[in-house]
Amino acid sequence: MNLLLDFKKQFNKEINVYLDKKIKSAEQIDKKASFLFKVIREFINNGGKRFRPAIFYYAFSSYSSQNLAAVLKLSFIFELFHSFALIHDDIIDKSDLRRGHPTVHKKYDLSTAILAGDLALMLVDEIFSQEINKSKTINLYNEFKQELLIGEYLDTVKIADVNKIMELKTARYSFIKPAIIAFSLAQVGEKEVEKWEEILREVGILFQIKDDFEGTFANGKTLGKPTDSDIKEGKNTLLIKKFLEKSNNKEKKRFYSFFGKENFKKEDFIWYKKTLVKSKIYDEIKEEIISKLTKIENKLNLYFPNKILTQLMKEIFIKIGDFY
Repeated sequence: MNLLLDFKKQFNKEINVYLDKKIKSAEQIDKKASFLFKVIREFINNGGKRFRPAIFYYAFSSYSSQNLAAVLKLSFIFELFHSFALIHDDIIDKSDLRRGHPTVHKKYDLSTAILAGDLALMLVDEIFSQEINKSKTINLYNEFKQELLIGEYLDTVKIADVNKIMELKTARYSFIKPAIIAFSLAQVGEKEVEKWEEILREVGILFQIKDDFEGTFANGKTLGKPTDSDIKEGKNTLLIKKFLEKSNNKEKKRFYSFFGKENFKKEDFIWYKKTLVKSKIYDEIKEEIISKLTKIENKLNLYFPNKILTQLMKEIFIKIGDFY
């Protein structure tokens, strides 16, 4: 059984049905009125793991089998919000590629990208308001949106606290909040939720560490975006933090000569990667991820051995622990 793959097939089919209806409805206004919906549909169909909506769906179905069709539609909000965030993030970062395709602002123009991102966010609010009226769930949903944007801003202004950014941008946004919103709808007990939150926070941090690792060492074509983007954008990742902790003054001087600069020599980036390997940071990160994954899996087996969300987490662990 591959839960993520099964969910992805079902999800992709249903979200395209939903967007096709939106496109037809917009065309009643004007033939050109449907264009932004088509941009959103194209962006979503260009790729994506779908694990945020999958976490939401399986978190709910771990505790309830009621109204799963409605829960599937509600899961759209996590992919649509993610689309909004990525389209706008690519503008902020001046990125040319996303998922191996030109970014929206690069393929079309800045106005189209801003408006398509805004429209994706409006669809999120529309779906949520149609289905949810519980105040606790509404509060969690608002936190979900705001925490990501706060995390994005703190990343943009380059605060020194790497863990805070990883928690807001990944752990809470991608793992904790999708599950907790689902638990709220399924009326899961507070103590149970607290255990899940502890585990999901740990998974989310590891996921971001692995993402930053791949963002430096993976093949750019496989990754679907340039591997030097974190360096160009001057982002504070765990890799960079460890590099600065271990490097000598000469290495720091060379690093800061190109860190955060749009144009730098290819050999500088090659030197940086080789230095990460030479100083054992490459191996240290791999070992840390694999060791912590084992500990988290033990917690899952202890607390939630028979939950379908546990099975999904173990599938995600395989992806996090895969180092080519």
